Amino acid sequence: MIRTVFYSAVLFLLPFVFYFLWLGSERRKSEEEIAASKRHLFFVTLAGIALAAAGFIYFTEFGGADPDAVWVPPVYKDGQLVPGHFAPREGK
Repeated sequence: MIRTVFYSAVLFLLPFVFYFLWLGSERRKSEEEIAASKRHLFFVTLAGIALAAAGFIYFTEFGGADPDAVWVPPVYKDGQLVPGHFAPREGK
């Protein structure tokens, strides 16, 4: 879950990184250009929300285990900890 939230946060912030890099490469000084940059910031925010939503949809559709798999909890076996994992359902 943390990985999904981290990836979505990165996807949301990615347009801001490119926008601020672009702003840094240009020298804006007039009031009209500052107002235009505020308008651009609105669209950058929308792009970030769209990327984050696309990330959530991607991880929902293509992430995780097989729907028919069952969760096997972690156990001690022969003095070793076997981590929890998804295993195929028996009988299929």
